[in-house]
Amino acid sequence: IAAGVMGYTAANQEDKTAHCWIYRDDIGAHWGIKGYEEQVTEVGTHHGHLSWPQYRFLGTWDGASVRRGFLVFARNCANCHGMIFKKYDILLDKAYKQLELAALVSNFSIHPAHHHFKQYYYQEWDDRDRVPHDRIYPPYFSQDEAKNANGGVWPVDLSKIRLRPGGINYIYNLLTGYHYKPPYGIDIPKGKYFNPYFDHMIIGMPRQLYDGMLEYEDGTPASTPQMAYDVSNFVAFTQRRTGHKRPESDLKHFMFFCGFLLIWPFKYMKTKAYFRGLLSSRWEMYAVRDGVYYNHLRSGGSNSRAQHFKGRFWA
Repeated sequence: IAAGVMGYTAANQEDKTAHCWIYRDDIGAHWGIKGYEEQVTEVGTHHGHLSWPQYRFLGTWDGASVRRGFLVFARNCANCHGMIFKKYDILLDKAYKQLELAALVSNFSIHPAHHHFKQYYYQEWDDRDRVPHDRIYPPYFSQDEAKNANGGVWPVDLSKIRLRPGGINYIYNLLTGYHYKPPYGIDIPKGKYFNPYFDHMIIGMPRQLYDGMLEYEDGTPASTPQMAYDVSNFVAFTQRRTGHKRPESDLKHFMFFCGFLLIWPFKYMKTKAYFRGLLSSRWEMYAVRDGVYYNHLRSGGSNSRAQHFKGRFWA
């Protein structure tokens, strides 16, 4: 009895040991840091910001969110970042019509040095307005110019950001992770910022999104989580394999799989000879009688097709 009482007491004791959250396994997790889950699950859409419709079963992209995300990218992110492997016309049909996309893109200029950065050499000699079939170049002409303008750090190209762990959730959490304070023992250099979702938690990019910094044309409140959600959708939409082609590819795979499941039982019964028609029975009797059954079977013919025996025996 005494041992039972002691065990019950020990099991119900509160653990008052101080744990440093910096070593917990939820840092960088797609559901957020424990105690701050509302930052990524309950603000904004009805299902929460971690509800990505394109990743549901037979789901597709939210065209309105992709459209709003490009607006955030064009007015904020494009001041430093680019996607030189992608073109603006990837947004056609799903998010923009051709004329309105051309009008929006024409607000930005492109220089022959941009083409040189991509190792293209066109007969262009001066700045010009961008068009939808241009690549999404950054404002800088080279990595050196970008580093000089950003404290020695090159703003990463977002063409392949999908390869980073977390995918679309990494983008969202990074943009909404600036409200944390660095724990004791971590010194943040001047000009750098603390963000637990970044690789080594010290990032050179300051917080970019603030409530009400722009107005959406559809009336959606431009809160920080909403803008982060939209621009994450846009960046993920432009990616290869996991981007705009993913829902269509998944649908094709699903249709092929369903077709295989429907056809396979008939193929199984056919090859196992679990069903025979009256004609096939007659054909086989004639084949056995005339001595051609085994010959055509050795040659790999199907024993349920009359065409193989046509004209080779009398009926």
